[in-house]
Amino acid sequence: MTKSLDDLVLSLQRGLDRLIRRLRRGGAPEPTHRRLLIVQIDGLSRAVLEHGLASGHMRFLKQLLRRHGYRLEPMTVGLPTSTPAFQMAAMYGVCPDIPGFHYYNREWQSDIHFPRRGHAARVEAKQADGRRGILRGGSAYGCVFTGGADNNLFTFASLTHPSGRGLLAALSPFVVLGWVCLKGLLRTLIELVKAMPRFVDPVKGRQGWRWFTIKIGISVWLREFFTMAVSRDLYAGIPAVYVNYLDYDEAAHNFGPRSRPALVNLRRVDRAIRQLWRVTRRVPEHQYDLYILSDHGQTR
Repeated sequence: MTKSLDDLVLSLQRGLDRLIRRLRRGGAPEPTHRRLLIVQIDGLSRAVLEHGLASGHMRFLKQLLRRHGYRLEPMTVGLPTSTPAFQMAAMYGVCPDIPGFHYYNREWQSDIHFPRRGHAARVEAKQADGRRGILRGGSAYGCVFTGGADNNLFTFASLTHPSGRGLLAALSPFVVLGWVCLKGLLRTLIELVKAMPRFVDPVKGRQGWRWFTIKIGISVWLREFFTMAVSRDLYAGIPAVYVNYLDYDEAAHNFGPRSRPALVNLRRVDRAIRQLWRVTRRVPEHQYDLYILSDHGQTR
């Protein structure tokens, strides 16, 4: 496999990480057990997944299914199949009592809305009921709940105060962070130039700016950061990693599940999955098992 600029940046960061570890007299992870990488494509249904495979928007996933022994399997988590209920069932193996993303809780005599501060953490503590999450000792990115992860970033359950080394992990890999910033700025400029004709239109301008902000924040900056941060975790041998890509879901809500913006974002997530898979292949000693989840299906 040929190395991209992302791979070169990660190699440099990996060398610095090893140097820092040696100076601190810390040992490298021992290849003693299998490790887990879960990638969730938020809001993706089985029907659109199959459409993406057939239409060429998910070329790498199709390659995994055809050449590398992966297969599509149904995954039952109960109803509804909203992201909070789905992740609670996947992370803790429970049948969650979570009727939606925003609902009224009679026991607490208040409404629950997961982006609000403290709501996700309270629901997780109640629903998990002392169970051990599958991400214990690991990392979670962009999820509703932590799944017991020591390091979590941009999860609703700890949005204002990342746990463990979550905040440190976001700032310490300065080579990776610098590269993400450089790529993000370049992609932002490109997307801005492409979107300028729409902004000139006085009718579409306001809506165009709103979608442009969401697109840049989630589909450019957040996706790039998640991919590079997870790649670094894989090189480091973190035992369990769960990353939730939000790109497709945001576009599907704004334009429709099979709209051009939604399918374009699906293709970009597919490329991110390809990069993570390549990293797992470069560290066979860590024995990572890759699972790709959607709200209505599973690939292993």
